[in-house]
Amino acid sequence: MRPLCRCVVLLLATLITFVAVPRADGQSTGIARILTRFPEYHVLTLGERNSDARTFIRAHFPKHNPSIVYADFDGDGHPDYAILLKAAKSAAAKLVFLLCSEKAECEKIYEVDVTSSAGEVFIRPVPTRSKISQADSIDTKDYPAPVKLRSTGIEVTYFGQAKVIYYWSRKDKKMESIQTED
Repeated sequence: MRPLCRCVVLLLATLITFVAVPRADGQSTGIARILTRFPEYHVLTLGERNSDARTFIRAHFPKHNPSIVYADFDGDGHPDYAILLKAAKSAAAKLVFLLCSEKAECEKIYEVDVTSSAGEVFIRPVPTRSKISQADSIDTKDYPAPVKLRSTGIEVTYFGQAKVIYYWSRKDKKMESIQTED
């Protein structure tokens, strides 16, 4: 075999190995396993957002998948998932939250219908110890008290509309939310 051919073959073998091997943190295989639980759905793609949202995401989050957050939401030391899903045959879209155990078994704990905002929505993590509070412009009698996150939260941005942060309430053992912008 000629030296150039050997180099090309070696390069292709290396590339195939790199692409085929799942990430060391288990996220790739975890997503594939999770998607089997939602057979009609796929992870919402950047191309399924409107042009303004796509432009914003590309400019501000070039290395962040705007449809997946993989972090420890409940503070148990095991990474969990928040995933934006879109139905393959309809306009239905949803945000699902899954808590995962040490054995990487994940259980859906919360779901939000985002169908009407699928073209504008994206998610990202909110760091532990962040202080979050309700937007002042929301006129309600009972403002929820500000919260200091004890584990990673999930910010859901409805581009040009609102931001909501979801977080795990250890006291109530469920997901809670606070609208932080409108």
